[in-house]
Amino acid sequence: MTSKTSFSLFALSLLLCISCTTTPEEQETVFTLEGKLHNADQQTIRLFQATGLNANEFDVVDTLTVNADSTFSTSYSLEPHLYELRINDSLDVPIVADFGQNIVINFSLDGEYEVTGSPDTDLFEEYEEFRRRILREIVYPVRDPLEDLVDENNPENAERIEQLGTQVFQAEETYRDTLLHAVQDMGTSIAIYPTMVRWDGDKHMDYYEQLAADFSEEHEGLVVAEFVSEKVRILKQVSIGGEASEILAPNPDGEEISLYNNLGTYTLIDFFGSWCGPCRSESDHLNRMYDQYNDAGFEIFGFGVEFNRQSWLRALDQDSRTWTNVSNVDGYDGEIAKEYAITSLPKNFLVDEDGIIIAKDLHGGELEEKLAELFRDN
Repeated sequence: MTSKTSFSLFALSLLLCISCTTTPEEQETVFTLEGKLHNADQQTIRLFQATGLNANEFDVVDTLTVNADSTFSTSYSLEPHLYELRINDSLDVPIVADFGQNIVINFSLDGEYEVTGSPDTDLFEEYEEFRRRILREIVYPVRDPLEDLVDENNPENAERIEQLGTQVFQAEETYRDTLLHAVQDMGTSIAIYPTMVRWDGDKHMDYYEQLAADFSEEHEGLVVAEFVSEKVRILKQVSIGGEASEILAPNPDGEEISLYNNLGTYTLIDFFGSWCGPCRSESDHLNRMYDQYNDAGFEIFGFGVEFNRQSWLRALDQDSRTWTNVSNVDGYDGEIAKEYAITSLPKNFLVDEDGIIIAKDLHGGELEEKLAELFRDN
């Protein structure tokens, strides 16, 4: 079994060591920020730095002073990284800063903004615009009606829900594959760091390993380079052939349950969310597969990527998910989600009796065909 990493502590220690051994006189300016607001009154501007592998957590690193003429200008010796400039906690401006950049943010009266002076920020903005367009064109047209039907909780919709669920899986796979091309266009820019949340290691592991090597060479010694290398390590760990990490979490009765104590001949580790329409759409099909193969040694180990315990319990009951289910109710921020690189749902891993991953992301007919093959040969 693979143990949990202490990478976050390592990164924090590295930052602390840098700050303790370098005096203000020795620190050199890495980048500058400047801009002009339309009203200096009651404006609070804070700069946040992204943390973690998925760039979805931020720590405040500075509070900027706004001058009487509504301008601000500050120099930083912070490392090149992904930052957010937050105006009154209501407007977030992403900034990807690298060495020697003089970054200027121009705000308009209608609340829009333009960032200049940072080619890396330009790349990230282009990626985000492309990503949102692909979502609108490919994913939302099938995901939205699926979620509407799931919310109705009408048994008569079961067949249609399952059909739409399959279409959503296909659409989201196309979405992730399409995003790879946008990442490839970024080269080794620090702008690739926030895109890691959607990387798919199984299909593109060779590319990501080479990218991590090139990125580490280009940005040697930076924490963001360590993040990229760690992300690729985890993606490889949860690829087919890898060994599934142990999961210890409470079941609905509060009893701590172990994955490795509940492995069958084959076990589907199913990451599920009560709030996730495509996850809910799989319930009927999983029930059929469980009923058909459980006596032959098929188990399902469900892990709830949840934010509300009552919502999780209600979904388990409504969807008749009677197999082993556990959750720490810590969403995507928990160690288990990080160790399995869970950044979106649905997600599943099919493992053998030793916990070795033999397949993943099997839904609908693909799962049915795989189980038929395994238990026919067993």
